[in-house]
Amino acid sequence: MEYDYDLLCADMDALCERYGFIEAFSIGESVMGRQLTCMRVGDGSRRLFINGAHHGLEYITSSFIMRFMKDYAAALIDHTPFFGYDISRLFHRSALYAVPMVNPDGVDIAVNGIDITNPFHQQLVASVGIHSFHKVWQANARGVDINHNYDAGWRAAMQSPSPSKYAGAYPESEPETRAVVEFVRRTNIDMLIAFHSQGGEIYYDFDGCVSPHSEEIAQKLAAVSGYTVTAPTGTAAFGGCKDWFLKEFAKPGFTIEMGHGTNPLPLEMLDTIYEENARILLCALENL
Repeated sequence: MEYDYDLLCADMDALCERYGFIEAFSIGESVMGRQLTCMRVGDGSRRLFINGAHHGLEYITSSFIMRFMKDYAAALIDHTPFFGYDISRLFHRSALYAVPMVNPDGVDIAVNGIDITNPFHQQLVASVGIHSFHKVWQANARGVDINHNYDAGWRAAMQSPSPSKYAGAYPESEPETRAVVEFVRRTNIDMLIAFHSQGGEIYYDFDGCVSPHSEEIAQKLAAVSGYTVTAPTGTAAFGGCKDWFLKEFAKPGFTIEMGHGTNPLPLEMLDTIYEENARILLCALENL
């Protein structure tokens, strides 16, 4: 089973219908016109923004975020601890914003392919030179890797549209990137976590830029999850969402590489890695 945009929308609708205190709203649209939906839960003044699926093959991150939101809401209603955390207290001291699928076009292309009659199919075939996109596609519908498109050490890793690592014509050239950037700027986010797969690693700095307490918080996230705090290398070291957040705001920002294996990680793996990543989010909320 794979987790595409339609499943995400169905899960969001069901979640918001069941729990009226979860607010859902669009922060923008993808290249192909899909809504980039954000959910908000909590009425506190400290704001944590989490996101998933910057890359098409990393839809397990979207499934994780949706499961976490459901369990968080259920613990709040039932007045039960969530992995030992008092959710009522977290709810009233913090606000959690979540965009589970930053790149819905890329996920759909990776999961379902793209119909030959779709004009984007013709454009991608012409620009990328491949005809089958299933299980190789990480970029958006224009062949731009969104997580290299942020204005943070932006530079070309690839020279033209590609299944991955093409940074675009210029920083924030893509509507998905601009939607995230504009949302974060107007919402005054205090901490950001971008979920990716895979590797079991936590990144907290960018080009030597570290916000106050970031390393301390990263070590706490590692302690509750068993993940390793490390520094990204190569193309993973620039142009990303966390990189831009650190550069622009000097506030704590983290990339979490959940799970181990080869993308796309099977959704069945979520049962194994769910608790460690849920503990990361709860610990982050505790340390806002």
